[in-house]
Amino acid sequence: MASSSIQKVQKQRWARKVFSRFVNSNNRRVRTRKKSFATLRRKASACSSPNCAKSKTEKFKLTVNTLSVAPFHPEDRTKLLKFFEDVSSFLQESNKKSNFHGVVLLNLEKVVKVDPSGCAFLFSYIEMFQELYPRVNFKIKYPNRIKPHAGSSVETIQPNHVFNHLELYKQLGSPKAPLCHTLPPPKLKIWETKSFANSDSSLVGQILENVCHQVPNVSNDQIAKIYKILIEAVNNCPEHAYDKSFMNEKGLQYKKTRCLFAIIEGQLVVVVVADLGVGIRYTLEHGKAKDSWEIFKRFNRLVRGNKSFSSRDSECLKGMINIKNVRERSSRHKDFDNRGYGGVDLQNAIKGLEGRLLIMSGKGSLMLDASNPDSMDVDPKDFDTGLDGTLISMSIPLTVK
Repeated sequence: MASSSIQKVQKQRWARKVFSRFVNSNNRRVRTRKKSFATLRRKASACSSPNCAKSKTEKFKLTVNTLSVAPFHPEDRTKLLKFFEDVSSFLQESNKKSNFHGVVLLNLEKVVKVDPSGCAFLFSYIEMFQELYPRVNFKIKYPNRIKPHAGSSVETIQPNHVFNHLELYKQLGSPKAPLCHTLPPPKLKIWETKSFANSDSSLVGQILENVCHQVPNVSNDQIAKIYKILIEAVNNCPEHAYDKSFMNEKGLQYKKTRCLFAIIEGQLVVVVVADLGVGIRYTLEHGKAKDSWEIFKRFNRLVRGNKSFSSRDSECLKGMINIKNVRERSSRHKDFDNRGYGGVDLQNAIKGLEGRLLIMSGKGSLMLDASNPDSMDVDPKDFDTGLDGTLISMSIPLTVK
């Protein structure tokens, strides 16, 4: 029995060898149904490696209607932060960082409105994901097309118009959205976004100039004032957001700051500076201004009677805009009115521009409304869901010459 089975296998191998000589090399090679033990073992050992494993598909579904982290849409804000939390949890799982090489499905179907604050963080998280997993392939479920309101003469701004304009789909490896969404209406919001690892004042200034020049007759004096407050925000992020000891302790690698500019309806410029760093609480407690922060806490606890002051993140934001940086202004800051003292300078500058300043970090939010030049309304809030990093958003009404 043994010799007959061996002869049978030999005949099968001989027939396959002879047949392969006479067929076109482009055709598939004829195989017998039976395979030797050596062939089975070799295939099993080869597919046991991670590269031969079946690709995984990680699904991240965004269920918000308005893509925003601002406090004006609390329900959508909570959903968006939960989405970012899911992405962060996945990125921080060390066992997946070296092995994951599958597919990420980004579902954006339910998004009907895009806000600059949410857009800035979405870009940051996607960029961080791509840096940690360079082999990952993204699949996209595009936002559904929004039907215009009945009787409205205003063309509807589709979320895909904004995403295409900011080249989100290009960054994800998809050349464009569905054809019906690729051509934006003429009144598309003017948006531009960049990220950088270190502060680059020349780059930021060029982007600001490009955006503001989209509005006819905008005041050059106002552009200069916006530039001053913007550079203060941009320089503070790389300096404070990515503390070395904290980053090493948490195993974090992403160290970029995101800037997003938008002009809405030709009247309001919105500038967002966002990072995924340590947050303002950590900066106050461990940074250069920690002694001043301790004095500020004691004053509020003893003099003002708030014994639990600093327990809420919004109170840390109050400290941020009221404590001057303890370092002395260097010579390069002396020529500018709004440089060198961090949050204090941001507060003074936004008052001069008669705009609004939104600062968010952790679970805290602080809105400074300087639209009335005689007073500045401060509106602190705390939420159940926290924001990783820090957001500084400035809404400034444009003036013409």
